[in-house]
Amino acid sequence: MASFFLRFSLFFITVCAADGFLHYTVTSCEFNSTELNGIEFTYSHYYNKLKYITFRSSVGKFVGYTENGEKNAEKWNKGSEVARMRALKETYCLNNVGIDTESDLTKSVEPTVRLHS
Repeated sequence: MASFFLRFSLFFITVCAADGFLHYTVTSCEFNSTELNGIEFTYSHYYNKLKYITFRSSVGKFVGYTENGEKNAEKWNKGSEVARMRALKETYCLNNVGIDTESDLTKSVEPTVRLHS
C-alpha cells in the first residue's frame, strides 16, 4: 500500500495601511498530523513586503530580520509576548487542526469515472 504525506496550512492575514505604507501580519498553522508535535505555528510581521520579525513554535522565540526587527525580537522575547505566542500553538492551532481535519478529511465522495470514445 502506498503511503502519502499530508501537509495542510491555515493562514490568516491582517493588513493595515496609512499614507502608502503597508504593515501586515501572517499567522499560520502548518500540520501533518492532528498531534501537537506535528504542528508548526508561525507568526510574522511585514512592512512594505519585507518580513522583519517572526515567531516559529519550533524555535520558541521571536527572530528579527532587520535592525528594527532585531530590537523588537529582543524586547518581545523578554516580555509576555513570547509566552503568549508559545501558547497559541496549542490553544489556536490544535483546535483548528482538529476542526479542519474532521470537516475536510473524514467526508469523502465515492469516486466516479466517465469514459468517452
